[in-house]
Amino acid sequence: MPVDLKRDEEEFLAEGVYEAAAYVMDDALEKAIESDPLNGALWYKKGIAFRKQGRYDEAIAALLKATELEPFDADAWRALASVHCQIGRHEEAVKACEKAIALDPDNARTWILRGFAKHNLGDYERSVESYARAIELDPLGADGRRAWNNRGAALDNLNRHEEAIEAYEEAILIDPLDIYAWNNEGVALGALQRHDEAVRCFRMALRIEPFYATAWKNLGIALMSLGRVQEAEESITRARDLGLE
Repeated sequence: MPVDLKRDEEEFLAEGVYEAAAYVMDDALEKAIESDPLNGALWYKKGIAFRKQGRYDEAIAALLKATELEPFDADAWRALASVHCQIGRHEEAVKACEKAIALDPDNARTWILRGFAKHNLGDYERSVESYARAIELDPLGADGRRAWNNRGAALDNLNRHEEAIEAYEEAILIDPLDIYAWNNEGVALGALQRHDEAVRCFRMALRIEPFYATAWKNLGIALMSLGRVQEAEESITRARDLGLE
């Protein structure tokens, strides 16, 4: 069953901003950089603008320039790590995270980024540790919720499903509408052959977000495990209709 990592929109997802205002900002930044080419803060802003437009190679180039000019700016290193994560350069993301952590060890989002990158590299133990640190720093906030969910996903990959369930339940306590945590708890329950409970979790995720294709697919798998073939096929068909193979 697919497990979903919870990704922060600001840190991981390009916003696809192609409005005129973005280009006006680019033009203003270009002029500012021409006047002050050694200003690391301006290069940082340029990198963020490129990231929001999905121009990732240009974002990386700008952020590398920012870190060259301002090597002690943890925000620039963290932003660089974020862009690397977005395009699947997870080893580079880890290196950038390490730089940011050395400068600012108490930023939960940097630890989440590190955990995300480590997870995608298959280093689940280090991923669990990174998320645990993020939780220490922000146990009840949005970052904590995200870290609890993603920690559960890493634990699932280590076959530590009982611990994973506990992590997902912590995420749900912080935000009962977190569809990722509901879905992932269902996956962990299914791994323990607790399919009735898994069905309940998937249905809860779908009650919150009826177009959540992953949960439809997982619901179908759980129902099939219970011998409820017709319901299972209907759920899997629904997932396919939503674009999930």
